[in-house]
Amino acid sequence: MHARVNIIFGKRDKVDAGIAHVEDSNRPAVEATPGNRGLTTLVDREAGVIVAVSYWDEPAHSSQAALTRAREGVVAATDGDLVVETYEVATAVRHAAAEPGAVVRMVRVQLEPARVEDGLAFVRDEVVAQLPDAAGWRGAEVLIDRRSGAGVFVTTWADEDAATLVDAELGRRRDDAVERFGAKFPRTETYALVNSSV
Repeated sequence: MHARVNIIFGKRDKVDAGIAHVEDSNRPAVEATPGNRGLTTLVDREAGVIVAVSYWDEPAHSSQAALTRAREGVVAATDGDLVVETYEVATAVRHAAAEPGAVVRMVRVQLEPARVEDGLAFVRDEVVAQLPDAAGWRGAEVLIDRRSGAGVFVTTWADEDAATLVDAELGRRRDDAVERFGAKFPRTETYALVNSSV
């Protein structure tokens, strides 16, 4: 499975208009497209950022003209700019349903391309495998571009308290990855879940 991550950097006072456009116009168009596996919408209202992650059998399905027009509509509604990232979904675990307002952490990761397989195994076997014991955990996925080594480790939590309780442990695991694989973690982004059909 593949993921197209559409990041809209808009104006804070137009975030609601952008979300409405995603949910009312984009979602039906995306989900009706052959090969679509669902759409997740996230928001950081303080920063004016909307993230729409669409999932596909094949990445080419996400580039149809109608979908391009739909994305342009969101950019116009927010008076913003669009950045697009594409990844393979290397790991995806849904532990429990996440409600709107759930907290989503997106940890940016950079690996040496030659160490991608080692890094993916580490996250799958030593990080994600431990998460079911964490209260409030709803799911996790690992998105990766194997050619560049760029990736995103996404975790979803019932609320900020649940996410914060695990932050320290995940921080230790990041330190392990730095030591063992030379991984880099440029930043962590936090969003609220708006809606998901994944």
